[in-house]
This record gives sequence, C-alpha cells and structure tokens, in this order.
Amino acid sequence: MNRPSNVSVIALMACLGATHAAHAAPSAPDLATPAPTAPSAAVDQAKEVAKKAQLTPLVPSPKNPLRPAFQLYAEIDLPIVGIGLAYAGARYVRAQKAYCAPQCDPSGLNALDRTTAGYWYPGWQRASDVGFYAVALGAGAFLVADEGLLPALNDSVVIAESALAAIAVASMMTLATSRPRPYLYGDTAPLSARNSGDANLSYLSSHASTSFAIATSTFIAARRLHPNTGTAWIAMAVGGSVAAFVASARVLGGMHFITDAVGGALVGTSVGVLVPSLHRSPVALVPVAGGEQRGLALAGRF
Repeated sequence: MNRPSNVSVIALMACLGATHAAHAAPSAPDLATPAPTAPSAAVDQAKEVAKKAQLTPLVPSPKNPLRPAFQLYAEIDLPIVGIGLAYAGARYVRAQKAYCAPQCDPSGLNALDRTTAGYWYPGWQRASDVGFYAVALGAGAFLVADEGLLPALNDSVVIAESALAAIAVASMMTLATSRPRPYLYGDTAPLSARNSGDANLSYLSSHASTSFAIATSTFIAARRLHPNTGTAWIAMAVGGSVAAFVASARVLGGMHFITDAVGGALVGTSVGVLVPSLHRSPVALVPVAGGEQRGLALAGRF
C-alpha cells in the first residue's frame, strides 16, 4: 500500500462562503436523539429553543481564522465588564478616614512592613502611575502591531476584563480590611492626605494587581498567537518587569506596604491566567481524512 501523500499537511480553511455557514459559531448544541415516535413539531420546537439559547459571538474579522486569540460572547463578556467597572468604582466612593488618622502607631505592624512605615515620596507615586499606564498601553500596542487593529481590539477586551477583575478583587479586599497606608505611620505626608478616605485603602495594591493581570493575560494571548516561538516569554519578561517596577514604586512612594504589593502581584497573576483561560480560541483543530490526504485542518468559528 502506497504511503499517503501530504501526511504532514496542515490545511488552513478560511471559512468563507459555504464553508463559513458550515462552521458558524457557536455551533448549535447537540440534542439528544429524538424518539422514533416524537412528533416532528416537538422536535422542531426543541431545535428552535436550542438555537435561541446560542451565545452571540463578537469576532470583528473572520478573514483570518488564526486571529484573534480569544472568542468573545456578548452575553458573557459585556456583563463581566459591567460588573468589573462597578466593583472598581467602589473604592472611589469611600469617604471614611482611617481609624487612627491622622497618625498611626507602627508598633502593631509586622516586622517586614514596619521597615516602610511612614514613607511618603510623591515622585515614586508618580513613577508608579507612569509604569501602570506603560504596561497597559504597551499591551495594546503589542496586540495591534501583531494582529492588526480589529483582532487586537477583540483580544484587548479580555485583557481589560483581567484588569477589571484584578481591580475588583483588590477593591473588595481594601474595603474589607481598611488597612491604613504606610504614610499614616508618620507625619511627612500632608494632613489632608492622612485624613482622606483614600488613606485606609492599603491592602492590597490595586496598581500591582492590575499591572500583573495585564502582563500575564497579554502573555496568555501571545502564547496562543505564537505557540512555537519565544514571543510570549519576551512579552512576559517585559510586562512582568514593568509590573514589578509599579509594585515596588507603590511601596517606595508610601502608598502600600510590601505585603500589599506582594498580595497584589499574586492576585493579578492569578486573575491574568484565569480570565483568559475561560475564553476559548476562535480556532478549532479538526482531523482531515479523505482520499490520499491525511492531516489537520484549522476551522475558524464565526
């Protein structure tokens, strides 16, 4: 028997025209095989219900089945963004000042955090803001340069969801713990800052959690877009370094203790893996067998 030709061929299916209809996504859910005596009207009604229950995909450009990295659905991603925005805004309506304002006693702090008690350096605070915007804008610029505008916008939604989820977790923890910021353990900071509602939002660092969430979710996207190259690790090295700078600058600026920054990094990294992993790829890998051709085909779901 002759060896089949094209054994290692990878057929790239663009899913246009009739093929587009055959691979419409999300595909209709599988229904249990109707009983032979089932009325045809009931079967048709069940199929119609299943069709109505399908999610609405948000894929901006079906021309390239290898882009974007994530599949978005209106019924899932839009509510997630809305909830994330609501949670993120919770910290900005806090008006109650810290219980020990305008100055706290550092003797109650653990030994590690006591080393930064009383810090207040506005220059480092501004540097942390610059680093935060750099990691966010850098992630967007990387996706646009790699994928083009529309696929990058699609994947940026997942990056933004990771960031919002990190902010949401950080906001819930800061509001629950009401830990005074480091600058309250000294008298260097202005009295207005020490008496503000923001002064008791130390644990954990939202700057750190959001920066690490963006860096990690961008790494997940790059790994899907370039599975067999080192691009993802380069993106993680750059993004992770900037995120680490942001976390460190928040400590040096007196806005967070070391444990706040470490906790933010852990939460951000975890969320940055979790949120993208909940989104499947818009590309399906299916086997191809026919005639003398063997291999795999990539089918985009649009």
